[in-house]
Amino acid sequence: MTLRQHFLEIKSLFFPRWDRDNLWRISTKSRRNVHGHCDRERRVIAIVIQHSDPDERDSLLIHEICHAAANGSHGKVWQRRMEKAAKRADELGRNVLAKLLRKVIVNYQEFAEGREQAYQTIQDWLNAEPDLTLAQAKRSLADLTGLLVSEISTKLRRVEKVFSEAKREAQEARAMKAMWLKECGVETK
Repeated sequence: MTLRQHFLEIKSLFFPRWDRDNLWRISTKSRRNVHGHCDRERRVIAIVIQHSDPDERDSLLIHEICHAAANGSHGKVWQRRMEKAAKRADELGRNVLAKLLRKVIVNYQEFAEGREQAYQTIQDWLNAEPDLTLAQAKRSLADLTGLLVSEISTKLRRVEKVFSEAKREAQEARAMKAMWLKECGVETK
């Protein structure tokens, strides 16, 4: 079965009222470093990673179609649409798929913790490398989260503030260490 045929099958099984005019298309390419992506402007579902496990494969495709069907992010509307798909998977006897879909929902419900972890990661990076730039931190966060660099500031709204504070603290700590080492008579480069 081709990816297009699979896309049409998932649409008919899980989203029978969505995209009746077949305006959306499926692709294997994305400019993001992610497994899949929903491009609402271009009406493209990109599935970059082709899972061999049918439940994993279908979970990813359903996840991305839910973005299109629910108009956006991983918020409450998307979560309700994912739960509806999980219930449909239960009806079809696809219990593993239903469980995977519900696990994804829970993961995004806990995303607030993930956001705080991203901010902590910035602080950790700057503690290890005080000369890190904001651009480097954003690029690394994009790779870590699967977001575009341009989305980092909108999805992680405090990133600049956290970076600035962590940078100042890391530079102060480095200066204090250098002063302490100098007082102890230890030469540094």
